[in-house]
Amino acid sequence: MFQRTFVFTCVLAIASLVSADHSFTFRNNCGSSVSPKIVNTNCGYSPRCSTPGSGGVPKPAIPYNGPQPKTLGHGQSQTLTINRQWNGRIFNQNGHCGASGENCSMGEFNLDTGNQFTAQAYDISNIQGFTQSLRIAVNGCDTVTCTNVKCGCTNAYPPGSLTDLSGCGNDSPVRGCSPGDKQWTITFCP
Repeated sequence: MFQRTFVFTCVLAIASLVSADHSFTFRNNCGSSVSPKIVNTNCGYSPRCSTPGSGGVPKPAIPYNGPQPKTLGHGQSQTLTINRQWNGRIFNQNGHCGASGENCSMGEFNLDTGNQFTAQAYDISNIQGFTQSLRIAVNGCDTVTCTNVKCGCTNAYPPGSLTDLSGCGNDSPVRGCSPGDKQWTITFCP
């Protein structure tokens, strides 16, 4: 009996490691409702997504095909699981944003990396326009917050051109996070 219980426990532990993914909590601190959207940008923004082994990454980016977050009223939150190796954007669809977040503030994520050589990358981008204050917090890594259009390059890409990294002159708004599955919190109106 002990052996069967031990084997069953080991199988469950291994299965939980295999199926583990990122946990994303969407939190609304705004005075009105927000409609968070999760959008795949797999091959539009990552050079590591077209084929297995490209860019030194053993597997290509994997799109998120799960449910979209619900509309959140003031003070509400929701947690969803997003798969490993996801590249994409998260934004509040306020009626002025394009289908992929164009013309809006957004969180950008390249989670198809995250090994001992390449960090998982994330940032806040206002390149196409500031429309929403945001915070991205992740367990064990830097928190970035942008509450106004002038939050600065240490916190977000400001409005501007894609070709000049919108005035930052470098990738200073991008944060790197260690490998492994993380617990992310995206706060609207932090």
